[in-house]
Amino acid sequence: MARKGRPKGDRKVRVDFRKNRGKTARDKSQWTRSLRDNPNKAEDADKSELVRAKGALSRKRTIIESDTDWDALIQGTVVRMRGLIAEVEAGDTTWACTVRRVLRTRQIDQRHPVTVGDRVGLTAVSVAGEQSQLVSDERELPEGVIEAIRPRATVLERVYGRRTQVLAANVDTAVITVAADQPTLRPHLIDRYLVSIHQGGMRPVICINKSDLDKEDFAADVAERYRGLEYITLFTSIPHNEGLDELREVLRDQTTVFVGPSGVGKSSLLNALDPSLTLQTGSLTDLQRGRHTTTTAALIRWALGGYVVDTPGTRQFDLPPVEAGEIEAYFREFVDLVSACRFPDCSHTHETNCAIKDAVDAGKITPERYESYEKMFWECKEKE
Repeated sequence: MARKGRPKGDRKVRVDFRKNRGKTARDKSQWTRSLRDNPNKAEDADKSELVRAKGALSRKRTIIESDTDWDALIQGTVVRMRGLIAEVEAGDTTWACTVRRVLRTRQIDQRHPVTVGDRVGLTAVSVAGEQSQLVSDERELPEGVIEAIRPRATVLERVYGRRTQVLAANVDTAVITVAADQPTLRPHLIDRYLVSIHQGGMRPVICINKSDLDKEDFAADVAERYRGLEYITLFTSIPHNEGLDELREVLRDQTTVFVGPSGVGKSSLLNALDPSLTLQTGSLTDLQRGRHTTTTAALIRWALGGYVVDTPGTRQFDLPPVEAGEIEAYFREFVDLVSACRFPDCSHTHETNCAIKDAVDAGKITPERYESYEKMFWECKEKE
């Protein structure tokens, strides 16, 4: 009798899976008792075999991977993450979805396999023939299961602990939001965001909020540094209504993500750009108490056309997985000079006849940007 084959388009793949069991606890005293009760067992100890998988193969599984039939799925976009629940907007309906286990286990290096902005396919969950419901943010929503995720066009991510955290997907522009003061402006943090944004394929915009607090023109000098590199760099002040119209025009009809440290006023800025949003705002007092005003990322349709993502603030921003040798490609002022270095694999840190270091000495590259490069290069090198 002929064997029934797999459906056309299906294929076997070997994938990494998360361990679902801890190490087996061993009671070492059992060995002592066993040998005391039966001394002859000692002679057989070196002849016995331990049947247990070893090496990389023991951490993999074979699964059948099928070409996704998207027409058979309800298609939508992830608009909010609440723990393990993803809220998916599909037409006029918002679904509360869990994620199919095979998707979670295959992406063991990430905190969650889906993120805000992902385009997904889902199936509805029924119980006894009726649509099941899940509670999300005190709302009852129809329950679904995310079965597939479309490839991401762009992605903003960072490393959080030992895993990669994807902050947003499929966005056009990333607005790096910092404050002129309160909290202190840190240009190196801007550079870290720029590397992640360039790597993820988005257009960066730098927004220095609270411009009225720039008493000693430090923020103004920082802004000129990035304008000299042809980055769109804007000053905004909500009390003085400064820069808001210009920022609106830059972001109109796009999908935009706002990122930056806690306390710089991202939510207040979004409310000022579109008063219909009414996002919750906080103060530096909240930050000092360890409270974040925005606790979950959300994809929101707004008056400027398109969508905006408001992300929780971060006190630090660890780079996404990137090799040390690639960092130079994300520094605009380095790109045209790299080929002039004496060594093809020049790290621009200690080598002689380095075009990048010569440019720093000649004032063509600012010492602050070069210092940022060095910090990120050695950080990535240490991880490698």
